[in-house]
Amino acid sequence: MAGLVVSLPPQVFGATCSGATYKGPDFEQEVTEFSPFDTIYLILDCSGLRPGEHVMHANWLHSQRGMIRSDSHTFEAEEGSKRGLYFWFKLSKKGPMASMLSNQDFHEENFGDWVAEVYLDDTKVAERRFSIAD
Repeated sequence: MAGLVVSLPPQVFGATCSGATYKGPDFEQEVTEFSPFDTIYLILDCSGLRPGEHVMHANWLHSQRGMIRSDSHTFEAEEGSKRGLYFWFKLSKKGPMASMLSNQDFHEENFGDWVAEVYLDDTKVAERRFSIAD
């Protein structure tokens, strides 16, 4: 499954943002397929930001279960500055007793297709699609 990048139209804020997903903190190779043991890193680059305070948030949405998590960062930008931000997501394991009884470390309902939607000051600027499979 390929990820999709949605850029903010320049006429809205004069900013352009793009994003990518990675399995590890080295951020060398973009990936869209993850195991439940992986940490999913979402890296965003925005340029042409107007000066002042901005809020960027990411919503982590499962295709069947809806929003599972939401994270946000507040930052200051200078005139025409470029900003890199990252968010991360990791599935929670079952407790030891539940894992032992089911012989599974993770809840299967969290497997499948996901999308991370990213907003800059309440305007959607990027969307990354990915999947988690056992």
